[in-house]
Order: sequence, then structure tokens, then C-alpha cells
Amino acid sequence: MIKAKLCSASLVLLCLSGVAAAQTPPQPRSKAEESKVWSAIAQKPDFWQGSWESVAPIADDYPTPPHYTAWARDYIAHFKPSTSAKDSPFASCKPLGVPFVMNIGGMPMKFFQAPGMISIYIESSGAIRFIHTDGRAHDPHVNPSYMGESISHWEGDTLVIDTIGLNSDTLLQIGKSSNRKLFEGDPSPMAGVIFAPHGPKLHVIERIKLIDFNTLEMQVTLDDPKIFETPYTLPPRKFIRVIDKKNEPQEWLCTNNVDLGPGASDPSAPDAGAADSSQPDTASGTK
Repeated sequence: MIKAKLCSASLVLLCLSGVAAAQTPPQPRSKAEESKVWSAIAQKPDFWQGSWESVAPIADDYPTPPHYTAWARDYIAHFKPSTSAKDSPFASCKPLGVPFVMNIGGMPMKFFQAPGMISIYIESSGAIRFIHTDGRAHDPHVNPSYMGESISHWEGDTLVIDTIGLNSDTLLQIGKSSNRKLFEGDPSPMAGVIFAPHGPKLHVIERIKLIDFNTLEMQVTLDDPKIFETPYTLPPRKFIRVIDKKNEPQEWLCTNNVDLGPGASDPSAPDAGAADSSQPDTASGTK
């Protein structure tokens, strides 16, 4: 009986010590430890000075045909471009999603570094990406989001970003038709682009490296068993470094594209795309 009570008391003390340990607040690094952490960051390629602007076309090229699944082949065969929100990432104010959010030219993006994390602010849709660099694995129960869950590691001077958990609201460019006829006088860089809803297992790998101090290169590999039978690697995209204050990213907001007027999301409506002068602008930047 006495032994049983002693065992029970030991278990209580063990539980209490576990609770106390769990409630112990994290302790700050010493100045020496902090200096060591930032010194290690300083040894990595310098993505941090200034901002970056894309000098590649908005749409990705597909120079060699991917190995599409039967679902994707059927989707492409029946695809008819329109201004409908169902097949254009620009027809609503929802975030563009990865990887297309990185493609928009004319608006800068900026990298921020901290121990254990890199963040990127992308002016083109006011988006912020959080990229973990602390060696963690993906969450097996990741909560889907517009930017997804990104983890990363360095392979020499190349930052490799691995993203999953992308919200089903985001669209994926799955190809580009080379025989799409442009409307007269329309040199749209989006001509022939095919967007589609991606699958829940979309997996995006981005490889980012400096070509020289002023040039950043990013290459994307798409792995989505709904769309591609094998992963597909896109041609690399290039960005240039801009340091002037006038090139710093600004706040960018999109409010509600239905304010554009009747038919903004319905190309068959008589006033499709017509602006309603009684409504405020739906997208704004403070530049």
C-alpha cells in the first residue's frame, strides 16, 4: 500500500514537472549566440539589398509539351478563354497563389531575412510569403492557404523552396496555346494562356539563385498528379535588382472587382468590362 502511494506520488510529481517544463517561456539567445546566427545569414547570397522586379513575360512558356493526365488533356481540348473568374486569376480580388504570384512584372518584390525564416512581400497582389528555413518538415495536416506552406533549404548558393497546401481557390497555368488568335490590336501577354483548377496535391519547387549581384534567377517545377503525369520544369525567369527609393514596394490593394460594372465576370453581358463611374477604383497602389 505504501509502495503504491509512493508510485502515485512520483507520477504526480513527474506530471507536474512536465507541465512546468511546458510552461517555461523560451529564453533569448545571448549576444554571442545572436551574433553567430546573423553571421551565418550574412554568408548566404545577398537577396536582401533593394528589391526585385521581373523582366520575364507574365505568362510562362511551355516549350516542350508536358505529359498531361487524361483529365488535363480533356480540359485543354474544351478550354475557351474568357473574362470569367473561373478561368482567370485576375477576374476577382483573390490572391494569385503560388507560383503565379511571383510572375507579375512592373511591381517589385522584396526579401526579408530573419533567423529561421525568409519572408517575401510581393506588391503585385499585396501578398506576403513566409518561408521556413529552420529545417522543419511539412505539416502532415497542413491548413490550405493562398500562399501555401513553404519550407526551404540551401543547396550551395541556391535557395530551394518547397511549397504544398495551396488553396483550391487559386488557379494554375497548365499550358500555353501557340495557335491562339489575338483580337485585333490586342498584344496581350496573356494570349493563349491556359489556367485550370489544380489538385489538392499540387507541389511547387522553386530554385532561386543569383546570376550576378543585379540578376536573380528562379526556376519552378510543378508536380500535380491531377494535371501532370510527371513533374514539369518551367523555363527559368529572371529578375533585376532595384535599389532606388522610387522602386521600393508599396501597399497594393484590390477591393471588389464586381464594382467594375454589370458583366465584369460575365463576358456575354452587354456591358461586359464597362466601368461604373459611380464606383471607386477597385485596385490601388500608392505609387
